[in-house]
Amino acid sequence: MCRKVVKSVVVLVIVAALLFIVFRNRGGQNESSLNMDGLQLVFQNDDVVFHALDEHTWVGNGHLVYNESLYIVEGEDRALLIDAGTRINDLDEIVAGITDKPVTLVLTHNHTDHVGAVCCFDQVWVGDQGGGQRFHNFNGTVNYLKNHQVFDLGNRSIEVLNAPGHTAESVVFIDETNHVAFSGDAFGSTNLLMTLDVSTFIKTADETLQMMREKGIETMYPGHFGGDNPETVERVQDLRDIAAGILSGKIEGKRKFGGMAKGVILDRTVTAEGVSFNYSHKKVR
Repeated sequence: MCRKVVKSVVVLVIVAALLFIVFRNRGGQNESSLNMDGLQLVFQNDDVVFHALDEHTWVGNGHLVYNESLYIVEGEDRALLIDAGTRINDLDEIVAGITDKPVTLVLTHNHTDHVGAVCCFDQVWVGDQGGGQRFHNFNGTVNYLKNHQVFDLGNRSIEVLNAPGHTAESVVFIDETNHVAFSGDAFGSTNLLMTLDVSTFIKTADETLQMMREKGIETMYPGHFGGDNPETVERVQDLRDIAAGILSGKIEGKRKFGGMAKGVILDRTVTAEGVSFNYSHKKVR
C-alpha cells in the first residue's frame, strides 16, 4: 500500500514552474481535456482516470502534467503496468481493481511524471542505458530492461525496444499481436523534449520506423495521451525529417526556452507538421 509522501514545498514550486513552461502551449492540462469519446470509463478519483482501450488494455491519465499517461496491458496469466504517473496514491490497489492478474511495473523512462507511484510496488523495471536508476522513496528492487527483452503475459507478449533521445534510458514497449506499441516520451506526444544528440534520435527513429513497418505497428500510445494524439509511422517520420534537417543545417530552430530535462537546457525549437522538436544547440552533432 502506498500513502502520500510529504515533499519539499520549494521543490514542488520549482518542478511546477518548469512543467508549466514546457507544457504551456498544450491547452488545458487536466482530465477534462481528454478526448476519450466511445471509451468506457472504468475508474476515476482525484489523481487518475482510467478508460478501456479494449477489453484487456487500459489507459490511465493524471492531470498534473498534460494528461500524463500509464497503461495496463493484460495477458491470460499476467499484466504489465507501463509507467506510474506523477502522483497517484494507492496505485497498486487501483490497478488490482481493474485486473486480477499479477502486475509487473515497467517504465518507459525515469522522469518525475512517469514514476510518481513506484513506491506502491516492490520492484520496477527500467531501461539501463542511463546507468544506475534511483527513485524517490522507493526501497524495492530495480531491474534493468534489455533491448528486445520479451515479457510473456500469457497469449500476449510485450517486447522492449531501446529508444534513446528524449532520455538515454527511454524504451518503447511493443505489442505485435495487437499492432500497437507504448512509446512513453520517446516521440514527444506532439512536443518532443530531446536531451541527447540529434544523431542519436535519428538512429532511434530509423530503428523504430523499421520495427513499426516489419511488425505492422499501426499506433503507438504515448506518455501523454489525450485520446487524439496517437503516434504513427507518419508522425515518427516527420520527427525524423526535422532532426535530419537540423543536423544537416537545412533547418535552424528558433531560439526559445523549451524546458529542461536531465540537466540539459533545451534552447531551440522547430515547429512543423503539427509537432514541436525541442533541443539544445550543443547537441547538434
